[in-house]
Amino acid sequence: MTGSKTRTQRRMERKQALTLLVLVLVVSLSSFTLGVIVGRRGAERDMAQSFPEPRRIMVAEVPQQTPLPEPVVEEEAKPAEEEKLTFYDNLSRGETVPLGSGINLPPEEKKAQEVKPQPKPAPQPAPTEKKAIEPPVPAKTPAVAKQIPSTIPPADASGTYSVQVGAFSSVADAGRLKKSLIKKGYPVFIAEADLGPKGLWYRVRLGPYADPDTAKKALLIADQKDKIKGFVSRL
Repeated sequence: MTGSKTRTQRRMERKQALTLLVLVLVVSLSSFTLGVIVGRRGAERDMAQSFPEPRRIMVAEVPQQTPLPEPVVEEEAKPAEEEKLTFYDNLSRGETVPLGSGINLPPEEKKAQEVKPQPKPAPQPAPTEKKAIEPPVPAKTPAVAKQIPSTIPPADASGTYSVQVGAFSSVADAGRLKKSLIKKGYPVFIAEADLGPKGLWYRVRLGPYADPDTAKKALLIADQKDKIKGFVSRL
């Protein structure tokens, strides 16, 4: 004899049966959905393979042809109407013209109208214009150049102005210039100047003179006479 099952065992079997049923349903649904998804993707791939993308055909653009101008047809010149021949012209050509036709008369000669030359009017004398008599322009007298004295002004020992004509760092060079100027009649002396880092310089000067005007005069004479350049300086 088999033992009888209790209520709890029966309940447990029912629960197990329900859970198994639910699991089977869930597995079947998931497999179904997966199958649908895979089937759709496969169908899309098959459709893509069966219908390839249409190829793009490049069509070259044809330039628009401009219509050519229509040729201009020149109208043929109409032949001039033939002049009617008179009786004498027909005879010269050997053609017979019936009498009484009204065209056997000789051509009328056109009488040239005599044109009497009209006398030309005598040329009238042109009116004389009275020209204003301009007074003679006096000739411009050339400006008299200022005469510059050729002698150099004498030096003044008490003067405070001079004309500097050269500066040298060597005493020998300054001495040579001084001797050449003395030979030409210029009053010359040498002034020493201490320029610090540049050293001792020797300045060759003309003079001295009492005022700047005399020094300028001496510089002008030296420039025009011997082309000596310099400037007025105060001692």
